[in-house]
Amino acid sequence: MDLPTLIHSILSHLTPAEQAIYLRLWHLSAGQGTCAVRYDDLAASAHISRSTLKRSLKSLARRKLVTVTFQAKRASVFEVFERALTPKPVTFGLHRPRLYDLFTEEDRSLFLTYKRSLSPVYLKQLETECDNDPDQLDRLVFQQAFGPDRQNKYAHLLEQESS
Repeated sequence: MDLPTLIHSILSHLTPAEQAIYLRLWHLSAGQGTCAVRYDDLAASAHISRSTLKRSLKSLARRKLVTVTFQAKRASVFEVFERALTPKPVTFGLHRPRLYDLFTEEDRSLFLTYKRSLSPVYLKQLETECDNDPDQLDRLVFQQAFGPDRQNKYAHLLEQESS
């Protein structure tokens, strides 16, 4: 894809941080679609923080523009895709709470501790299984983290969410 088409069909639909990251990865891949770079180096070259980098990479992965294969003590491998995007729907502050936000403090802590303890490889498998939908991912983790008693306690939330 040439640069004007790239700018019109992809970049105009991304946040500034996502644009910076996508362009850096696109440039580093030199049109081949794959490159390897460390998170710290990518964040520095895009002039953003590491936390912004992680958040933006999740968004780019959800939109199927980038896939990341994390490698410990080595550069991560990024695959860059060129595909036209449609604009994200504007919600004007109508943020729907995450499933775990509706749990009791103790159960939320248990849920988040379990989710954070999952290996990156396994978490990536779950994300792929649920097509990078964060709500579906939370449902899968919920089913694994909680036993039948706690699942019954929150069954009404899952019914509301699916309707």
